[in-house]
Amino acid sequence: MTSLAIFDFDGTLFDTHESIEQSIKLTFEALLPAHVPPQSKIHALIAKGAGLSDTFRTLHPSIEAYTAAADGWTAKYREVYATHGQLLIKAFPGAKEILEDLKTCGIPIAIVSNKGVAAVKTALERNGMGGYIPEDLIIGDSTPGAQRKPEPTNFTDILIPTLKNQYVVADIDASKVLVIGDTVADIQFARNIGGRACWCRYGFGDQDACKKLDPELIVDSLCEVAAHIRSSV
Repeated sequence: MTSLAIFDFDGTLFDTHESIEQSIKLTFEALLPAHVPPQSKIHALIAKGAGLSDTFRTLHPSIEAYTAAADGWTAKYREVYATHGQLLIKAFPGAKEILEDLKTCGIPIAIVSNKGVAAVKTALERNGMGGYIPEDLIIGDSTPGAQRKPEPTNFTDILIPTLKNQYVVADIDASKVLVIGDTVADIQFARNIGGRACWCRYGFGDQDACKKLDPELIVDSLCEVAAHIRSSV
């Protein structure tokens, strides 16, 4: 039985590949127009689920120059993403339905993403899913104390205390936690918290690398995830 469902965002609930790629390119056009990042490198970083800092540090021609202006790069990307990238986002089929199913079953839902919370919240609201996941159960790189996946801190130090204190949820058996995501970072996150990994093969992750980690569940759609959860209730 699933006692808690933790979703990734990019490549799991929402198809954000184009929005991320275009927002990265527009950020470079604004801040370093003489440098055009190779598309292959952008795609590889998206497949890894890399955070903003790692993304720009890898793509920037000078690590020292980027480090000195890192906050400005993050701010510009988020500005571009909010005004341009959000328009390119679309929910994967079955995204709203699975959140409805989980809510009906009384299973708590959280999102743990390497994305900023504001971007996740905006996308949910724009696509009619704003009421399914409380904001304090959306963990992103702008959440105080959050660590990038696959670090377990977001589960042990943020999600669990919040569920206990704010939602009076009893002790959660980690073995009954289902982590739903599309990259190696998501599968490793599930391992690190002692939970079960559901790999969304339709997403952005490196296929060979994800298969090698032998996730407990492999799906080709969110409808398959919903069917699995319903069968275990």
